[in-house]
Amino acid sequence: MLSKPAKRDLKHNRTIKGKGYKREDGLWDIEVFLIDSKTYSFKNMHRGYISSGEPLHDMAVRLTLNDDSKIIDIEALINASPYNICPQAVKNCQKLKGEFLVAGFNRKVIKILGGEKGCRHITDLLAHAGTIAYQTLWKEKTESEEKKISIEEAQSIEKKFANSCYALKKDGEVYNQYKEILIKKVEKA
Repeated sequence: MLSKPAKRDLKHNRTIKGKGYKREDGLWDIEVFLIDSKTYSFKNMHRGYISSGEPLHDMAVRLTLNDDSKIIDIEALINASPYNICPQAVKNCQKLKGEFLVAGFNRKVIKILGGEKGCRHITDLLAHAGTIAYQTLWKEKTESEEKKISIEEAQSIEKKFANSCYALKKDGEVYNQYKEILIKKVEKA
């Protein structure tokens, strides 16, 4: 728990929620939602007036994946934004169809949707979708110790997670434990 803060007034709320689903057709849906609101009302040049608690941003992304983490379909929606033009920013999301949620995915998203080609908040949601997808598909991919993986998949896993956080620092205890698991899975392939 964080320490007790100084006396303060809340001005902004951001909620990001993510969910991962196994579909009955065998595919996976990864959904991420973002809502921003202010604790005060204010004028807005495109929407006229935004009331306290009313979403300034209300956005969602759904990725449909196969078992190999390939994007089969993508849906992105901007229900509320500060500018009237913002909902048009999702059109380039379709360019992600066929891509894989593997190491380097966030760089690919920035290349395709970064800057004037998309919406910063949608690219942020896609970054969340990548980690939610990993957490959702993880059990399927690791449930059986007998499940085989390709050398390419093992390399992608290593590239994505090596030095990605304190616990997974290269050649640290946890990193080496997972490295041994991956080596055994590849050797069985």
